[in-house]
Amino acid sequence: MKQICWFFLLLVIISSDSRATTDGSASELSLQEVKWGTDVWPNFTDSDGSGFYHELIAKIFAKPQFSLSVEYFPWKRTLKNLATGEIDFTGALPKTRSFYQSELPVLSEDINAISLQINQVDFRDLASQIGAYRAGYESDIFYAALPKEAKGVSVASAEQALILLQQGKIDYFVDLHSIIAPMLLKENADEKLPVKVETIGRYKLYWSFVFNERGKQLKSHFDEHIDRLRANGHLLALYKKYNLDMPDTK
Repeated sequence: MKQICWFFLLLVIISSDSRATTDGSASELSLQEVKWGTDVWPNFTDSDGSGFYHELIAKIFAKPQFSLSVEYFPWKRTLKNLATGEIDFTGALPKTRSFYQSELPVLSEDINAISLQINQVDFRDLASQIGAYRAGYESDIFYAALPKEAKGVSVASAEQALILLQQGKIDYFVDLHSIIAPMLLKENADEKLPVKVETIGRYKLYWSFVFNERGKQLKSHFDEHIDRLRANGHLLALYKKYNLDMPDTK
């Protein structure tokens, strides 16, 4: 009789452990499914899944621990989706209190302005000049380097800005060096364009996470694993692959 009781008691324990394991796995699975929202950014987040950010995030949120999905939005919608928790993270942003952010910057970049060599743009007096910026980056890039009196219009891409510049419809275009340099290299493959490039600012960009407990955990994971990539040399190799400077850790 005692053996029968012990047998049923063992079945109850096994059943309880099984339910606990199942429930725990479901909880862990939900934490593993992460959503990344981003704008299309040449050399960083190309829509075909290539680029510096794609490789970096694939290393940090790697299978089988994580199931990573990527959605492409206009930049302002990306920020809205991060604020509402529709996505878990995006990159990269200047320092802000609106989101959790990586401990160290993922980029430290010059802000460049390009203009025609024949057009002398005085960046100390821009009231009579018309500049341009990629749609959605008015605050993050254009006015991060220029005074409020600067006049700017949005364009769909750096390539469109270059066309408008050559047509005389704008006086200059402002963007990050990592956007402008590859574009000019591509455009100058056949003939040198008569443009001038000036550095008008510099800022640091941080990977940014939704401002809740989940985002805090993902930030911690990001910081821990990017430190590992830095220590084993893989991070520096990735920056070099895309001709980027790795930000200082100081």
